[in-house]
Amino acid sequence: MGLADLLADNGPDYSAYTSQVKVLCYNIYYKDVDSRAANISELILKQDPDVLMLQEVSVSWIPYLQSFMQENGYSYYGYGRHGGELSDPNVGSGDQFVPVLWKTEKYELVKSGHFWLSSTPDEVKSAAWVDGVISKYPRCVNWVILKDKETSGEFVAMNIHTDPESEQVRTNSCALAVEKLEGIAEGRPVVVGGDWNMGLTASGYGILTSAGYQDCRVAAPDADMGGSFNAWGDRDEDNFAYGDHIFISKNMASEIFRVVDHRYDGEHISDHNPLLTI
Repeated sequence: MGLADLLADNGPDYSAYTSQVKVLCYNIYYKDVDSRAANISELILKQDPDVLMLQEVSVSWIPYLQSFMQENGYSYYGYGRHGGELSDPNVGSGDQFVPVLWKTEKYELVKSGHFWLSSTPDEVKSAAWVDGVISKYPRCVNWVILKDKETSGEFVAMNIHTDPESEQVRTNSCALAVEKLEGIAEGRPVVVGGDWNMGLTASGYGILTSAGYQDCRVAAPDADMGGSFNAWGDRDEDNFAYGDHIFISKNMASEIFRVVDHRYDGEHISDHNPLLTI
């Protein structure tokens, strides 16, 4: 994504920031980790993202993820849905994370944070909304503000995984994400990716686009318009569902968007294909 000619209506002037960010967004599935970890790591390294957003990072994934970061020069921010921190050796076995990773040599961490998808987003493990709906599980969103060490430009990267069962919960979650991003970004460019569990006609999708966020699969002039949810191969490629999305703010441009084929020996290594944008 080219972060060019960026000028906030209020706050700091980002108009001089010209850079390029390669983002990979990937739901890596929470079970059967040992048999898939090496292939997942190999795929990520092949794509070589500057910023990596992972969903369904269960506790079983943590040692593999920590080794991957140490060996390949990534830093991270990760706070779990039950309130645990990714590096905490005593994190509960039922916790799950949506961490944001970034290349340490390219970016400096300016600020980080998290909130729960609920009407009380600062309350640990909260999942209920004032309209009476509730997520099946608590959902904790992770975000960072990164500073490009070469250009000194800053941008926001947010990772989200919304409820798969309730459309109203997803709608509420998208509205909350938009509200939170306004305060977090303060005019900075934004990239927000994740497993949204919603298609292109969902009400939550409309909330994001109405707020000025662009779906990279629509915005990029060179784009793969396919879906990403393969259901472990139960869907053929032409019928992958549109559950995963990468959105960017209106002061950003996506040049390329791809749904990455992640099969090894013909077999899927997650129930989602990763998304890549530049």
